[in-house]
Amino acid sequence: MRSTFSGLNIARSGFFAAQRALDITGHNIANVNTRGYTRQRLEQTASNPLRIPGGEGMLGTGVTTTAIHQLRNDFLDYKYREESSTFGFWDAKADGLSFIESIINEPSETGIISVIDELFASFEELSKNANNLTIRALVRQRAVTFTNSINHIYSQLEKMATDLNFDVSSAVKQINTLGEGIAKLNDQIMRSEIDGSNANDLRDQRNVLIDDLSRIIDIEVMEIRNPDNPKDAKMVIKIAGKSLVYHSDFTGLEVEPEQKKFAGMEDKLIDFYEVKWADGTDFDATNIGGELAGLLSLRDGEGPDADMEDENNGGKPEGFPYDQKGIPYYIRQLNHFAYVFANEINKIHLEGYGLHDRSPDEEPRRAFFTANGVATPEGVTIKYDDGEIKINGSAGDGDALKNINASNIRIAAEIEDLNNIAASKEKDLLPKDGSIMLDIIALRHKVSMFSEGKPEDFLKSLIGTLGVDAEEANRNTFNQGILLQDIENRRQSVSGVFQDEELANMVRFQHAYNASA
Repeated sequence: MRSTFSGLNIARSGFFAAQRALDITGHNIANVNTRGYTRQRLEQTASNPLRIPGGEGMLGTGVTTTAIHQLRNDFLDYKYREESSTFGFWDAKADGLSFIESIINEPSETGIISVIDELFASFEELSKNANNLTIRALVRQRAVTFTNSINHIYSQLEKMATDLNFDVSSAVKQINTLGEGIAKLNDQIMRSEIDGSNANDLRDQRNVLIDDLSRIIDIEVMEIRNPDNPKDAKMVIKIAGKSLVYHSDFTGLEVEPEQKKFAGMEDKLIDFYEVKWADGTDFDATNIGGELAGLLSLRDGEGPDADMEDENNGGKPEGFPYDQKGIPYYIRQLNHFAYVFANEINKIHLEGYGLHDRSPDEEPRRAFFTANGVATPEGVTIKYDDGEIKINGSAGDGDALKNINASNIRIAAEIEDLNNIAASKEKDLLPKDGSIMLDIIALRHKVSMFSEGKPEDFLKSLIGTLGVDAEEANRNTFNQGILLQDIENRRQSVSGVFQDEELANMVRFQHAYNASA
């Protein structure tokens, strides 16, 4: 005959199991709005039975609670973090390219194309009234507006690159903060789980940090288990092929200012932050993904186009992020436009004569545009060699024309005097001849000026390229956001807390509690 205490022990085990289940259910409900919280479940099993004397079988002894587990799917975590990195990359690119679009401001009534239209319109007016000082003043003002417009676009892009530089530094600080937090939690989790229990809430905190880290940079997460002791597991998080976190050890990143030629320009040296490992080893940024990769591609992206290697632009590094089309790419294109456009006009203007150039012994040869608005150097000639502009002169003399780019294009110092605008081809035809202006006007339709065609074609091609890139980034951000949300919904279907379900469980466990009591 069984002991009376046996029945009481069975009831007692059921009582405590139901109480524990109610506590866990309450904990789930309390954290229904806690970010990253994972639903917990009490694992229980039947206690070891007692053999009944006489061979009548086994007698149950109640219930034993074995563990409190999280309901989590490792594969969905992996997919979420993988896609989160891709989303972070495209989201950063979309924001940056949208800002570049707002800087260039095309198409618009105040954009660079409209400014060029007005400049050519003033040239046309001067061709009809070459000795009219009012029209000459209009030409000078329209030329200043043109140079100011290109200068402004350049300065805004340079400022944006500087801002992105600080964004890179901020992203590195975030990576370090998150990595250090994960390493500390790894140590706390290990200490909490020495007795075999599960530090579920600490694991939730760690998973939130890992999710945040995956948005900034592509990560590889793994747990290395001791084959002799499966409970002894060390978490490792790798970025760029190296361990950021190895259990409780953390190796951070740092940024070092390094002087670089901005968009390949010799006269534009800017301190850009280079990402390095804090232990002094090089950081491989060729395949890092995430927001940091998006920022680097915008700040450093020279683009795949190799046609900008000549003039004053210098060489280009290769590989990611340099093969992306970022700010340096668009500045190189603007530099190319400013250089070619200015010197096409200069080539014609150098051959012309101003209102006071009547002396038979003088050949003024004045440029219309120069770098930084300096005076035209003497003895400089412009010619074409296989379709490329060649500027000849004594050493350094041609720099005022050779070094024209989007940052320094100005009207030449001589053009401040309206009489020096060269409208006439022949001295004998002064002051009413405007044939030089007619030749300059013809440049507007010169299809061989750029590989894309006329000046307007070049700018429209540039704007179109930017538009396509921005549209691609926006589309990928949108699609990636939908995919990421779908994965998160699937994660929540496994790990999330649903109040109706928890309330039903609470009623069920309350009945079990009452019955056991």
